[in-house]
Amino acid sequence: MKEIINEWRKYLQESYDDKQIPAKVYYGTSMAQLPSIRDNGIVNLPNDSEIEADKMGVPVCTSPEDAKAYGNVVLEIDGESLRNSMQYESIRNSKGCRVKMKDSSSLSGSGIDKMVDSLGTNIPFDAVTAAIFSGTPNLDQLKGSGFGNIGLYSFPLEEGQELKTLHEPPERQD
Repeated sequence: MKEIINEWRKYLQESYDDKQIPAKVYYGTSMAQLPSIRDNGIVNLPNDSEIEADKMGVPVCTSPEDAKAYGNVVLEIDGESLRNSMQYESIRNSKGCRVKMKDSSSLSGSGIDKMVDSLGTNIPFDAVTAAIFSGTPNLDQLKGSGFGNIGLYSFPLEEGQELKTLHEPPERQD
C-alpha cells in the first residue's frame, strides 16, 4: 500500500509542471557574500512572518538581468541538478521562482515535519555553475579563493551585447 501511495505522489509531482525548477536560475548577491556562499551554500532561513506569508525558499530569477537588481554578482545555478536530486521544488513568482527544499518526512509516512520550515533551504555551492559580475573583478584572487572551477563572466557595458568571458572552468571529469 505504501508503495502505491509513493508512486501516486511521484505521478502527481511530475504532472504539476509549475513546481519544476527551470534548467538555469540566477541568484543576485553581493561580492562580500561570495566566501560565505562558497563555504555554506545559498542559505535561506525564513522568519515567522515569511513562513506565514508562504515566502520560504531561495528567491531566484529566470534571467541574469533580473537577478542583477539584487546585487553586483549574479550566480548561475544549475536547476537541472537541483531537480535531479529530488530534494527541491519551486514556487513560481513574477521574476522567476523560489527554490525550496522538499519535506522528505512527508514521503516517509510520518507526516509533515514542522522542523523543515525552521531549517530553511540550502542550495550547495556545487550547484553554482557561473558567476556574472557587474564590472571586472580580481580574477587571480577569485581563482585562489576557490572560484576557479566555475565560469566567471561580466555583464556587457552596452545593452544587447553578450556576456564577457573572464574565465572558463576546466572540464569536469565525473
